[in-house]
Amino acid sequence: MSRPINMNWLSSPEGESLLHHFYDHTKKKRRIYGILEMPCLPPSIEEVVNYKIFMVGRDTTSVVARLSGIVGTNIINNDINGIKKTIIYWPIKIWDKIILFKLNFWDTSENSIKKYNHILPACKDKVDAICSVFTFDDVTSFNDIPYLMNSMCNIKDKPANIVIGSKYKPWSTQSVVDGQIKEFEAKWKLKIIKIDVNKFSARPEIFDVSYQLNTICKILWNRDQEFITKQIVQV
Repeated sequence: MSRPINMNWLSSPEGESLLHHFYDHTKKKRRIYGILEMPCLPPSIEEVVNYKIFMVGRDTTSVVARLSGIVGTNIINNDINGIKKTIIYWPIKIWDKIILFKLNFWDTSENSIKKYNHILPACKDKVDAICSVFTFDDVTSFNDIPYLMNSMCNIKDKPANIVIGSKYKPWSTQSVVDGQIKEFEAKWKLKIIKIDVNKFSARPEIFDVSYQLNTICKILWNRDQEFITKQIVQV
């Protein structure tokens, strides 16, 4: 049975034909867009969907900074004063339709939350997903994830849960072991998105993170479908 989202679509001729809108082959890096900017869309992209993702994690550095591979740029690994917003545009093919996902990653710090009363409510307001982040070389950051997820479970919009583990080294000994990952996934009924520290592909780096970004978009799309189904049932 075919699946609605083709996880390998970017590698197809159709997907690669759109790549220049999101990747600069001359500079060999991702095209970065600001809050008021967006790609020049080709006619084949029929719809743009907007999602807000609140990043949470062990408060030692910027959470988004640990995900520089996904974001597509190197972010200075320092404390945040206030709220930092990072935008990623990512095309997905769902059934026979190409949809552009606008992913708005919101990042803050514990110091900012304590200093400004409006920070945490602003991050939670109309949020579509809570993205909890840990690193495979820090078991304490992994052990914090259940607490972080539970602390966000009372948000009225019922955001989706996304968990990302950075600095994954599949062929090395790590602080967070496979058994812990499997136990967590079984208990919480979700798959942890792993970000490998190594680059195995000779192709542009955008292909190295395509699976991770596709998975994030898939989680968000599935949440919307579940919400629509519940609304239909209630009617």
